[in-house]
Amino acid sequence: MRIKLGVLIAVLLSPIAAHGHAEIFFPKLFSPAELPTTGFVFVNPDPFTATVYFYLIPANGGKALSPTPITIPSGGQLSKLGSELFPNATTSGWVYIINDSESMQAFWLNYDAGLTFLDGAEAAQYDALGADQIIPLVAGHTEVNVINPTATTVPLTIRIFGEDHELAAAFTASVLTAGAFQAQASDMFPAADMTQARYIRIQTPGAPVASSAVIRGYLVPKDSAVVNGLNVGTKTELSFPHAVNGQIAGANYTTVVGVTNLSNSSQTVTMTFNPNAGDPLVVNRTIPGNGALRETAQSLFGLSSAFQSGWIRVNSTTGIVGFAAYADSVSGGIAAVPASTPLTDLFFSHIADGPPQWQTGLALLNASNTAATVEVYAVNPSGSLIGSKQFTLDPGMKIANVIHELIPETRGVNGGFVYVRTANNIPIYGIELFYTEDLKVLSNVAAGKLMGGVKYSPPKS
Repeated sequence: MRIKLGVLIAVLLSPIAAHGHAEIFFPKLFSPAELPTTGFVFVNPDPFTATVYFYLIPANGGKALSPTPITIPSGGQLSKLGSELFPNATTSGWVYIINDSESMQAFWLNYDAGLTFLDGAEAAQYDALGADQIIPLVAGHTEVNVINPTATTVPLTIRIFGEDHELAAAFTASVLTAGAFQAQASDMFPAADMTQARYIRIQTPGAPVASSAVIRGYLVPKDSAVVNGLNVGTKTELSFPHAVNGQIAGANYTTVVGVTNLSNSSQTVTMTFNPNAGDPLVVNRTIPGNGALRETAQSLFGLSSAFQSGWIRVNSTTGIVGFAAYADSVSGGIAAVPASTPLTDLFFSHIADGPPQWQTGLALLNASNTAATVEVYAVNPSGSLIGSKQFTLDPGMKIANVIHELIPETRGVNGGFVYVRTANNIPIYGIELFYTEDLKVLSNVAAGKLMGGVKYSPPKS
């Protein structure tokens, strides 16, 4: 259901073009100090130029900063620092976008000047708003953010859970109209043992919100991980298209899998590691009602310290949500990736494969029983083609490549985006990770999807 948020639209200074409009919400409160090191990226897949209006709305829902709107060409990309979008910001705020592209892709990325941490998340659109959300990863120092994109004050009930029980009394707060809430999990739950924390549940009396968490100090000392809140649902199968474990070329990889049981009753989940070569490894784990499992792939499947790559499937009888976190203990990079949905069209909104030290990796999985004809396009910010590749992805198989291994023309390129589709309409899973070549920082770029019935036509050579 699409939610037209009149209280926010009312702050517009200019009318939207006749194509209609769509809203985008970045569920984090950004301080003025964070804006110079926070990037915002947008891709316009529509067949017309999009006009984008940007708003920085303070936590109390007060008067928003509203710079001059920016246009993005058909099939083009825009990337800007927060300080470029909002040069006069003096107070913290969350970023709200309204535009006339029904299927705009967007994400944000935060880092520090010394590149000791780097991560971000996709923006929230209509289907990401909900009245019952799970933050699937809580660890180390966890900053919780909730935005209220509605026309009324929204009361929040926030609960924290461990492996098999609730760790502390519920925390309550209210978020003003168009406002935001931000707090450290340890401050909300001072009585909880945060080393035992596994997930947070955020509930409202029916009002849709969006949420996210920034996690530092988990698995590695410096790099950060960001996860968006996930709507509570009835999904009983999760697939993670990339899982790596062990030592290779100066790195030592760990993949952690997290699964939250949304039911009040205990259930047994079946977890399958499908290696690139060899037979699948299958284990069962029982998760208590409202409990959570968090375990390394090495521990789950009895893997050796030798390098292995593959993908993981989780099956349950009632609703679950989950994530995979990837870390390199040698260099210190980490990224967290929520379980996603297979799609026939996937957008990865950024390419970083050039100087001084960037690389972009792409993992694609065909978990179906039918071979998929996959087309991968690299597109520059103006909407023209950098290069493309077509290949067959067999049933139950994945690929994981640096983007310039798939499309050599992307070597040395910083900017643009990747579009993936299947010519025979077989849904596939995908994730994009970009990182420094020394693996000191690692970031997830989630796969975006088309909305509003938009059909994107990739550029031709």
